[in-house]
Amino acid sequence: MSIFGTGPERGLIDGHRERVYGILAALLSHPDEGKWGRVLNAEEQRRGIEAVDAVRSMASSTPYTLLPGEFGCEELDLRFLVVDLCQPLEHLKAEYERVLCTKRPRKGCSPFAIDHQKPPAGFIQAEFLADLAGLYRAFDFSEGNRLPRRPDHVACEMEFMNWLITQRRLAARMAGVEQVAAEQSARCDLAQHNFFSDHLSGWLGSFATGLQKHTGGGYFEPLGRFLAAWISLERHHLGAEPRSRENLGPRREVPVGT
Repeated sequence: MSIFGTGPERGLIDGHRERVYGILAALLSHPDEGKWGRVLNAEEQRRGIEAVDAVRSMASSTPYTLLPGEFGCEELDLRFLVVDLCQPLEHLKAEYERVLCTKRPRKGCSPFAIDHQKPPAGFIQAEFLADLAGLYRAFDFSEGNRLPRRPDHVACEMEFMNWLITQRRLAARMAGVEQVAAEQSARCDLAQHNFFSDHLSGWLGSFATGLQKHTGGGYFEPLGRFLAAWISLERHHLGAEPRSRENLGPRREVPVGT
């Protein structure tokens, strides 16, 4: 069960989640893709901060479990990140390419999901990427979206979660009068749970840790901390679990009011 409840409250939290995933998708995309307006525009920054503050406030009254490397909701604050984004765009672009260069990313900071996971026996990368691209097409995500070169790029996956939430919210508004809309809403709900549980939760924590440890400053360190707090909250909101729980170490409980 979601720590945020159901009904009208669920619609409110989904609006905030949609904005947060949009911000993450923009920050993790290359500045030349033209999506950074979501995070550099003062009004967008204000709206993002308000959305995250609302999520933090709603989460602070309910205890939930953290895995090693994760943070509680006290780290969900975009203000730390916004301060480090007060740089010329060319400087931010250079920083992005220094850390997330797709040809030679910094240690632990690869933007590709595959690089953070131990492939199972018989794993074929081309098949995995084709399946992921097929999932996107099944939800019309590739239509009108400028995707990164590979579908397992972190920006692409954040954008997909944003898309699923958007589609779920649109369908939910019509669910009371259209059976098809109700079915689409439920389908997007299930897709969010499955994508996060089966895919994102298995590697996003490693990526967040890498951003904190290996970037050498800049806006990526607070971004890594934010992600490490966002992952735990999303996992419990969606009722999801990591695909592999080996070597995760002990859990710890987040007390009410953190």
